[in-house]
Amino acid sequence: MKRILFVINSMGYGGAERALVNLLSKPSFYSDFDVHVALLDDEPIIRALPENITLHQLDSRRSLASSLLSLRRLQREFNPDLCVSFLVRANVVNAALKLTSKNRKAILCERMHLSSHLNGQFKSAKRLLAGILPSITYRYADAVIGVSTGVTEDLVENFNVPSIKATTIFNPYNIALIEQLSEKAPEFILPTSFVISTGRLTPSKNVKGLIDAYLSSNESAPLCILGEGEQKKEIENYIKFKNAKEKVLLLGYAENPFAIVSKAKYYVSASLNEGFPNALLEAMALGLPVIMTNCPSGPAEILNEDPQYVSGSLTEAKHGLLVPLNNTSELTRAFNVYNKESIRADYAKRARKRAEDFSIESIANQYWQFLRQTLLNH
Repeated sequence: MKRILFVINSMGYGGAERALVNLLSKPSFYSDFDVHVALLDDEPIIRALPENITLHQLDSRRSLASSLLSLRRLQREFNPDLCVSFLVRANVVNAALKLTSKNRKAILCERMHLSSHLNGQFKSAKRLLAGILPSITYRYADAVIGVSTGVTEDLVENFNVPSIKATTIFNPYNIALIEQLSEKAPEFILPTSFVISTGRLTPSKNVKGLIDAYLSSNESAPLCILGEGEQKKEIENYIKFKNAKEKVLLLGYAENPFAIVSKAKYYVSASLNEGFPNALLEAMALGLPVIMTNCPSGPAEILNEDPQYVSGSLTEAKHGLLVPLNNTSELTRAFNVYNKESIRADYAKRARKRAEDFSIESIANQYWQFLRQTLLNH
């Protein structure tokens, strides 16, 4: 039986962690493999893994060098046939360690549009340095999976990944489970009617821009924001400054966000960059009409079925409203379009139908078939 080791920094709140749990959620997909998961850091496990998985918790303390040494020791201990990594640090060490063993296959799963992500995190020399390691190491992997067409193209164009090694496989979504969880009682007392946004409270989510657009609109229902993050205090102060404590509600983290999202009028995000927006797809799976900025990458591919789509104004796309990046006035227009119930009802149907294209049954099967094929090409 072939042995596969999945590697990720930790099992926290993020979308990459959720995607990995979804990928492993149906053991019938991988009953022919001995599957292990390595967490590089000794941090709290937020998302539970299936019981049939062998878990290895390392203690790299978010250090790249320590991650490299810890993973090398683990690989030598039980010699996996294939190592599959998620997130940049795990990807860098997985690709680098490929050089130490020609027999072990290495696959990288890149969840973010790396260029725009690094542009948002770093400036000048630090930005240059941050891109060097992926540019040097990623090419050594046997395959690199981008979570959207935009992510994959960015890896080829800007991070030296050979196009022959690059492929796109979208995130898998367990729609039946999402619907089941949505029927449970919400963790918070919610307004009778509200608009929902979810995600970490970080600069890349552009929460202040979202609040500005909402407050300029004709939307009368409160804007509820689910999530935690380093900008929480700053955003709380911003809401006070805008005198909007009754209109903009920071709900915090929810163990079961689906029970809350499902009760909303519609979903909105003003994000500046994504890899493939999980929260958007989950809202669509719950039959919510959606508004999303056309950031790199994923929204245009999901909502308009065109990863190259660009527009300078609000687009009533095939499956939701697509707003130009960092454009407060057009985002305000989108809020106002959804004042009309018939438009919301139409987009709710379109969104739910589109979500089925990303069901766990079809996407997870693509992943496991790709992993099998990579092992066959030994």
